[in-house]
Amino acid sequence: MRTVILRHTLPDGSWHHDWLVERADLALVPTWRTGHHRPDDPACVSFEAERIGDHRAMYLDYEGEVSGGRGSVQRLATGTIIETDGGTRWGTDSIVLSADFDGRVVGFVGRAVKGGLWRFRTMHG
Repeated sequence: MRTVILRHTLPDGSWHHDWLVERADLALVPTWRTGHHRPDDPACVSFEAERIGDHRAMYLDYEGEVSGGRGSVQRLATGTIIETDGGTRWGTDSIVLSADFDGRVVGFVGRAVKGGLWRFRTMHG
């Protein structure tokens, strides 16, 4: 399973990061809008993110213009979900996983707060 961080630049020039996390049991990819926070940044120990609509798996590899005049995406980081002693756990309102971004392992613990808002803690190893 893969994970990617995209920089999504909108037509008005504003931008945010989209974090996609692939699940083997789903056709679409769960996605969070993380604002200007990059989940893989070693300086990032926690962040809030908005759970947005699941994306098509093609966005795990895609860079370029987004259809419908919705701007463009650039892939900033690609990682692989790794199994750790605690394993990857998905719940309706929680997630625990680790990802390897080119040799940098990052652990994520996230919980839904309210509506589509989530809070994540990161552990860099």
